[in-house]
Amino acid sequence: MEVKGRLTMMLIIQIVIGLVAAFAVYNLIHYLFVTRPSRKRLLSAQRTVNKAVAEVLKALISADKLAPIKEEELHSEMIANIWGRGVMAFEYHIPIDRVKGAIPDLKELLTKGLDEYSQKNGIHAHGKKSSVFVVTDIWQLDDRLHFDVAYLINLTTIEYIDDLNRLH
Repeated sequence: MEVKGRLTMMLIIQIVIGLVAAFAVYNLIHYLFVTRPSRKRLLSAQRTVNKAVAEVLKALISADKLAPIKEEELHSEMIANIWGRGVMAFEYHIPIDRVKGAIPDLKELLTKGLDEYSQKNGIHAHGKKSSVFVVTDIWQLDDRLHFDVAYLINLTTIEYIDDLNRLH
């Protein structure tokens, strides 16, 4: 009886160790082949959109549509955590006192500027000849103007835009 009990206990311990090892291996593989590459693509996309938005804002400042904005006043955040993996969309915010004119007019100017940037740099939306950048929303919250820019380089982001359009 005692030998049988020990064998059963050893078997249970081996099963538990096997399950823990399998869980650890699965998480390592998932991190290396899914999470890490996805994060790198998202950061690369954010750098691209940041560059485009910064250039468009500089042009708007030159055209006297915005007051000068210091580099540290322009912030961008990923919104992929809210909408799901693979959505290449970013939220920007600037001080509201830098805006000269109406917010809807600024959305139009941002859209036009991003379209021109896209054409000038030969960057096109996934599977389309249209602009790769879409200003999806713009709003004021307290003393900041927030706007979202989607980067249409994958099907997930295009489907996100389609869903947003259905909501409006």
